[in-house]
Amino acid sequence: MVTNSEKALFFDTGPIITLIISRLGWIIPKLKEQFGGHFYITPAVKYELTTRPLNIHRFEFEAIQVLKMIREGIFEVYENVPQSKVSQLKSLANSTFKIGKKNMDVIQAGELEAVASALQMGAEGVVMDERTLRLFIENGGGMEELLEHRFHQDVKVNTDKMHRFVEQLQGIKIIRSIELVTVAYKMGLFEDYIPPGKGGKNLFLDSVLWETKHNGCAVTEGEITELKKLLMESS
Repeated sequence: MVTNSEKALFFDTGPIITLIISRLGWIIPKLKEQFGGHFYITPAVKYELTTRPLNIHRFEFEAIQVLKMIREGIFEVYENVPQSKVSQLKSLANSTFKIGKKNMDVIQAGELEAVASALQMGAEGVVMDERTLRLFIENGGGMEELLEHRFHQDVKVNTDKMHRFVEQLQGIKIIRSIELVTVAYKMGLFEDYIPPGKGGKNLFLDSVLWETKHNGCAVTEGEITELKKLLMESS
């Protein structure tokens, strides 16, 4: 039984897939060792990572890699998900935005299981690449613009419901896969990958950060430029 005094991070589906597809899954055990706590996935996230993709040839090997990490205890399945809280948050979020008279389903169960469980445990954060929930938490007002851009239609917002949803998620720290890659770089895990010569570090950082973006992490070109600059200055 894990107590609230123990460190924990909850992972959504996206960042794990991003790292594995980017051939960076090997950094996850090393990051966990450095973190000194628990890496959790919820049952819905486990289903999305393993059960469903094991029936699709294209994604089977990614699922097998996740199953290996579960067997090895890198990821632990958190069974004590507060389902009533998940349902309440999902109902609130998915009735906040409308196109015409139809509510928009903007949040999925796996994301909310991770967030609700992290809130319940007082975890250090949630590792999540998907932009929608992260934007909802960090900048609720930006959701309308994102959805209108995505669906090319006017979106109506119930501001009362939006504020009620955001208030319940205050204090949740969102970490993206690209930030995990940044931590791994600062730990020196990529030293053997950096090409020799004056521009080696710049070339490596450019390649690994863009690889993460192209494989699913919601990050802008400007953010990549800033991250690379900070890492170059600190190395």
